[in-house]
Amino acid sequence: MHSTVIESLKKKGSGTTGKGVERAQAILSAAREIFATEGYAGLSMRSVAARVNVSLSTVQHYYQDKDTLVEAVLLYMMDDYRVAIEQLSETMVEQTKLERLIAAMDLFLTEVRRPDVAGVFMEIWSLANRNPVAAKILDRVRVREQKEFMRLIAGLTPHLSELDYELRAALMIAQIEGLTVQLSRQSFGHWTHDQLVRAARDALVRLATLPIS
Repeated sequence: MHSTVIESLKKKGSGTTGKGVERAQAILSAAREIFATEGYAGLSMRSVAARVNVSLSTVQHYYQDKDTLVEAVLLYMMDDYRVAIEQLSETMVEQTKLERLIAAMDLFLTEVRRPDVAGVFMEIWSLANRNPVAAKILDRVRVREQKEFMRLIAGLTPHLSELDYELRAALMIAQIEGLTVQLSRQSFGHWTHDQLVRAARDALVRLATLPIS
């Protein structure tokens, strides 16, 4: 079970039931769809309730307000990636750590090309520039992202300090965010989407494995 859903269910006395899990996931999925297509302005607790076909009070029982719901959506997406990477690693136990990193980067780069994923992150990045609450939510999400990336690259470069790994993880996240913005455009001159993604993949691997100068 996703940790984000578990946190949602702690608010309910009957939160451990299968029905409670399904309802929390349905609320997050509906909120994600609305947020990706209609943005923060188009997202409301009522619109989520209508899409899931539950009462407004049911949605509020899990998420007290819209900002809490937005944060839960982003963390739920991060949970999805973490689970996917863990499952990927389990199928690659015979491969090297570098090969597992490359597979994880391929997963991330595939995800950012999905309109629903790009829509969510593009909206929160834009919103964070003018909304202090959104900025705090994004900061918390980035802390979790950075920990995941540090875990992926730890040990790839001998004698690298934890601070250096932290910096590299932050730079890798920034590269993926920049790529997401570029891929939302229709044209890049003579570069195709596939060429940009391949170049980004190579750059991310180089950054993760660059020796200490």
